[in-house]
Amino acid sequence: MVIAWRPSRRFLAIALFVSLVLNLFLGGLMVGRVLHGEVWPFRNPYAREFGPFAGRALQHLVHSLDDQDRKTVIDTMRARGPELAQLAKAMHDQREAIERLIRAPTFDRKAAEAAFSEMRKRGDEMQTAMGAALLDAIEKLPPQARERLAQ
Repeated sequence: MVIAWRPSRRFLAIALFVSLVLNLFLGGLMVGRVLHGEVWPFRNPYAREFGPFAGRALQHLVHSLDDQDRKTVIDTMRARGPELAQLAKAMHDQREAIERLIRAPTFDRKAAEAAFSEMRKRGDEMQTAMGAALLDAIEKLPPQARERLAQ
């Protein structure tokens, strides 16, 4: 004779309550995201303007600066914003091309190698442009701000 485990009413009530709370929390997050997407706390404020890679680097760079120095860096980067956004889009397009090659019914190794080579080239172009823009911004900062930036 096999005795099956049956949860008690108290256990079921607790499990249902926890499930309800969790669902309400997740629902609140989704509604908050819809209603207040621009101030979402996990959103990178610079990603839309500069692209995900440059935006993430810029956010990391300016987090320790005061408002005036942050504005100096952001304004300098904005001068190169269109170039950085174009490079970010080129990298995104190349990633999609690589994905298409990988998903193709027959795998073409030579085409995949060429696509990865192009991706590295575009990544190098992004790093070069980002480095030049950052150097332009850093050049305009006072010594105290550069010290905070180096930390």
